[in-house]
Amino acid sequence: MKFILSHPFIEVTRKIERNEQKTLEQEYDLELYEDRIIVGENHFPIQHVFDMSYRFQSTLYGFLYLHTNRGVVTFIIKEDPTAFINEYRKLV
Repeated sequence: MKFILSHPFIEVTRKIERNEQKTLEQEYDLELYEDRIIVGENHFPIQHVFDMSYRFQSTLYGFLYLHTNRGVVTFIIKEDPTAFINEYRKLV
């Protein structure tokens, strides 16, 4: 299992403290390996990933879509994932 490339994504959490809404962003990585994509404790074997696509909703945020045999998994991104998607497509 050889590591190829990673791409950052964020997880947004909103909570209310003392009548004030706070938004917290935490950054994580999608990790591309020769045989799988790892996201935290989730593993997606390459043969179960049918495609990847992305779309930016604004200048700040976009969405990376992982089309899998378990459905579409969505990640919030801030950076263009073209290099990550191109490396994935070389494997399939």
